[in-house]
Formats: sequence, C-alpha cells, structure tokens
Amino acid sequence: MSASYAHRGADAVEHASDATGVSEARIMGTVRVIGGAMIGIAVLALVLTEVFSLEQFAQDADGNYEGPFGGVLDSLTSTGPAALGLLVIGLLVAAANRVMGFFGGSGF
Repeated sequence: MSASYAHRGADAVEHASDATGVSEARIMGTVRVIGGAMIGIAVLALVLTEVFSLEQFAQDADGNYEGPFGGVLDSLTSTGPAALGLLVIGLLVAAANRVMGFFGGSGF
C-alpha cells in the first residue's frame, strides 16, 4: 500500500513541476547549491563538535593536547573555527553574486 502512495506522491510532484516549471527555473540550481553547502557546513560543525567533546583527548598543564595527534587537534581548535567562518563568508559572497546576476549585474 505505501508504495502506491509514494508513487502517487511522486506523480503529483512531477505533475506540479511540469505545470509550473519551477524545477527548471534558473534560481533552483542556485538554491540547490546554497542549500547543499549549508547542509555540508552543518554536518562539518556537528562532526567537529563531537570530536572536540570526546573525553579521550587529555591535555597537559599548558592546555596542549597530548598523544600522537596532539598537534592535529591543536591546529583544528585554532584554525578550524576561523576556516569555518571564512567558508560561511565565502558562501554568502557567492550567493550574493549569483542573486545579483538575476537582476542584471555581471558579477565577477
């Protein structure tokens, strides 16, 4: 039974997109790229949060991580947030460039 409901739903979405042409609009590609990038950033932030919350990584008295991967964790905690911030700013610039292209701006 559920397969038939899924098939009906897919047919309804296909009919709606054929009737309105929304799935072929130029902005839909931009929306998909921006949405995919936002999901990727969210997943990356979630993974980094989980990695940093692990109790296995002991720190010495100076606050440096101990162990063979201590240097990697130190660089992740210092440059990771900055890189993530730059990634978000770059995404906003790319999105603004693309949106301004719809209004007749040449962009870059």
